Amino acid sequence: MANKKTYVLLVFICIFYGCSSCDPKCRCKPSKRSATCVELTYIPRFPEYVKSIYFTNNKFDIINGEFMTNLTKNNITSLILTSNAIRILDEDAFSGLKVLKSLIISGEKALNISDVKKALSKLTASLEYIGLMENGWANIPTGMFDEKAFKDIREIHLSKNKLQEFSFAEVANLMNLHRLELTRNKLITLDVTHSVNLKDMIVDGNDIVRLSSFCNSIDGTSLLQKLQLLSINDNALSELTPTMFKCLPSLKTLQLNGNRLTVLLNNTFSSIPQLTELHIQYNKLKKIERNAFQSLSLQRLNVGHNGFHFDDDRRFNPNNIFKNVPKLIQLDLTDNFLPSENEPVLRQMFRHLQNLTSLNLASTYLQKIPTNVFHLMPSLQRLILQGNYLRDWKIGTFENMTHLQYLNLQGNYIQLINSSSFPNELLMRLKTLDLSNNHFSCTCDLMWFCNWSRNENKNRPILVNYPYRYKCISPENMHGKFLLRYNPTNDICTPWNQLYTTAIILSSFGFIIITLIVMAYRCHANIRNYFYLFRIHRLKRRGYIRLNSSDDYEYHAFVVYCDADREWVHNIFLRKLEDDGLKLCVHHRDFDIGASITENIDTYLQKCWKIIVIMSNDFAKSEWCQWEVDFLQERRRQQGKDVFLLIMLKTINSNHMTCPVKTLIKTTPYLTYKGGVGEDLFWKAVIESIQKPLGDPPVAM
Repeated sequence: MANKKTYVLLVFICIFYGCSSCDPKCRCKPSKRSATCVELTYIPRFPEYVKSIYFTNNKFDIINGEFMTNLTKNNITSLILTSNAIRILDEDAFSGLKVLKSLIISGEKALNISDVKKALSKLTASLEYIGLMENGWANIPTGMFDEKAFKDIREIHLSKNKLQEFSFAEVANLMNLHRLELTRNKLITLDVTHSVNLKDMIVDGNDIVRLSSFCNSIDGTSLLQKLQLLSINDNALSELTPTMFKCLPSLKTLQLNGNRLTVLLNNTFSSIPQLTELHIQYNKLKKIERNAFQSLSLQRLNVGHNGFHFDDDRRFNPNNIFKNVPKLIQLDLTDNFLPSENEPVLRQMFRHLQNLTSLNLASTYLQKIPTNVFHLMPSLQRLILQGNYLRDWKIGTFENMTHLQYLNLQGNYIQLINSSSFPNELLMRLKTLDLSNNHFSCTCDLMWFCNWSRNENKNRPILVNYPYRYKCISPENMHGKFLLRYNPTNDICTPWNQLYTTAIILSSFGFIIITLIVMAYRCHANIRNYFYLFRIHRLKRRGYIRLNSSDDYEYHAFVVYCDADREWVHNIFLRKLEDDGLKLCVHHRDFDIGASITENIDTYLQKCWKIIVIMSNDFAKSEWCQWEVDFLQERRRQQGKDVFLLIMLKTINSNHMTCPVKTLIKTTPYLTYKGGVGEDLFWKAVIESIQKPLGDPPVAM
């Protein structure tokens, strides 16, 4: 009787919920109607609600129609195959997937792309997205995308392969194709020879040195009539010509970050009628001609991280550089050199920007905030002055900024904020104010700011990072304490009569003068002897230089790393440390073009205070990295082990642990990078190690 009841219950469940369950090696998510499977050698049955399946790190070897039978029962719309050791893909592999919309095949190094083409030719579904990434393919077979399955295709991703060329004839007939991504291949040129119906084209991370004109060679019409986004970041472009972009009538966003551009010519972008956003970061700009940015449509301009000298009027025309961009609303000049002591040049640069709402001047080496400059931009809402050398500013500097809502002064050398630092009207209007990581002097002069920062008035702007990054730097007995815990009162800070101070100073000065005169008269022979001994002492120590501060150097540290770790170094390590105000030297970004590697290392090493070595298996295997460390060891022998900071990015296997690497690790403390919990402690340790004084060099010097 019990068995009969159990049977009836199972039938009831099957009718209403489906009989199949999720395989133990799969993770099913009913809310997302998806499943993820690992370590399989077969394809299991899935619950009926599953429509999207992600197979990763399985062992499938051969995939054919019979192997995929269990998928045909679920109306799969999305299939992802990543690193499954697929060796053979039969032409009937996908024939049973009648409603498939999205297909990704990535990390299948043993799979022949010709097999993929044959399998796609038998696909009866109409794809909207296909991703063929990181498979190591060097070419795309002719007619790859001619099949019926691609008539509705909207996106094609071919990133992280080894394509040296790409024929746009392959996608010329795809009328619904909106996005083509060829990131991180080996393309050298970008020649568009056929009319393509693209809106977005991304070719980042290649070796492109030349662009076509994007024009039809017969009638001069555009081959990319609908293109709105063109991203050519991290390539090898060294020059742009005024006619290069003339056949891109719909282009709105152009990204040229991380190339080798040194000069921007007049009218380079003026022929793009719809251009609204232009990014030219991480190049090596040496000269910008007066009408280089001329554009009647440009709204957002980013030329940060170029190290461009706006303090040298031989390199640009300050009166014209932003004159012909009337619609500009965002300008980013991060990590360039602004003329800190030449306010007239700054006024000439910014006086035409009547519509500007956001201005980023982070890390532009400003030593003081220019007066009578920001009020020239009446629409300014967002101003970033982070990471400069600002200590104070004149009263009235922030007057008449009637629309400012966000002000960032983080990471400067500001010691004092009082009631006259900002106009009351500005403090009432600001929504966000960032004064964190400054050099606050916790004396009675800071009492107003301490009281104001603790005030919970709803009209007060949000004080970013308060209270944890608002600490006292001086006096010595307050160093490192939070401003929140500093409570000066009127009784403690009773004003001292300034007449008493004046009298004491004058009396002390007179006494010192008289004392010096008497000593000079009576001890002139001994004074001469002291000068003589000082000269002898200096001659004995000639050649000895004490390196106790990074202020004598252009960079805080020289970063040594393997090219395989470049993505982590550039996208995580550099961005994190440079956001905290440190300046690092890396060869991919900072070395001079045309000079030899050895010459560049020698030149830039002299500009760096310390040396950071990013260790990994790839680093240990690289003979070049071994040579580079040996080359830098001389610096360590001269200045001690504190000049080196070792970071273990990935644990080095014992079979790659060479004698030099083993010696380096044993004799020098190192930090190990681990993501997730504890990562904040890692970054704090890195920053403290970089900022730690070197101390005395070895006696052996």
